[in-house]
Amino acid sequence: MTKQSMLQRSYRLAKPLLFKADAESAHAIAAAAMRAVTPFVSHSHIHERAPKILFDRKVYSPLGIAAGFDKKCAAPEYLHRLGFGFVESGSLTPKPQPGNAKPRLVRLPESEALINKMGFNNPGFERGWRSLRSRLAAAPRDYLIALSLGKGKDTPVERAQDDYVSCLDLLARDVMSEYLFYIAINVSSPNTPNLRALQTGKAIRALVKECVAVSPRPVVVKFAPDFVSDKLYRDSLDAALAAGAQGIIISNTSTNHSLTSVPPALKDFGGGLSGKPLAERARHLLSLTLKHTKGKVPVISSGGVFSPQEARRRLDLGADLVQVYTGFVYYGPDFARDSLRVA
Repeated sequence: MTKQSMLQRSYRLAKPLLFKADAESAHAIAAAAMRAVTPFVSHSHIHERAPKILFDRKVYSPLGIAAGFDKKCAAPEYLHRLGFGFVESGSLTPKPQPGNAKPRLVRLPESEALINKMGFNNPGFERGWRSLRSRLAAAPRDYLIALSLGKGKDTPVERAQDDYVSCLDLLARDVMSEYLFYIAINVSSPNTPNLRALQTGKAIRALVKECVAVSPRPVVVKFAPDFVSDKLYRDSLDAALAAGAQGIIISNTSTNHSLTSVPPALKDFGGGLSGKPLAERARHLLSLTLKHTKGKVPVISSGGVFSPQEARRRLDLGADLVQVYTGFVYYGPDFARDSLRVA
């Protein structure tokens, strides 16, 4: 067991109070506090290992923050100082969206889980990219920033390609987009109507082909964990790869709330489940993806990464990178540091 940092000890003391606030407010408070104190935190542990090369970039820490944490595309440097090697900002949609009505994020503390039905609340591509662009210019070269794109809530699914391609076309016209780590195509959030229909073989092939044709950086596809069979997932995976996908993120949140005990009051809440209950399913899908892709593209494991030990387990299974969100919320600021130091 590694020695806790002062920041981690402070978080553990404050956590009971934070968890009395609603989940969205607590997230904002904790982020503001970490932003204020992390300039004084050493992050030399990031360089304790040799970097790996992925997407033509040197990756010093394989631990990253999943999309949804940095919705406003601030790419806060405090995440880097905490030991995270990259952040996936967004998801951005072409136009600003307020997201779904609150409450839209709830905790299940006994399960170390969250349920969210945020609905791609974001500042819109123009504003979000302007913010991220300035961060790219100032970020340390060992802190990598990726961008996630999504479909607008009111965009008919048959016009979804327009949303992704329009954003990618604007990125391709801006030389600063070359500094992005990768660009994720989010077709798996359960909180945007009909979005997951884009995961089917024919649809994902057409979408990825259009995106790859215009994207200035590698296109990575983020899939859901809720395919009804492994075969259907493999078919979608094959279609995405055949169309030119250069990486896979597996997986997003799950609509299968039976994976844990959900209070009766949340029976009709809807949304996507994240956190510890997804771990077993996520490991299975990671192994399936690695076996099927055979090292042809980088595979990023996400979902159910509830502890530093679990993050290490995903890396040992063969994941090139690991993303965390819910586990970071429950564990605290030392998550990445302890993940890198787990034997």
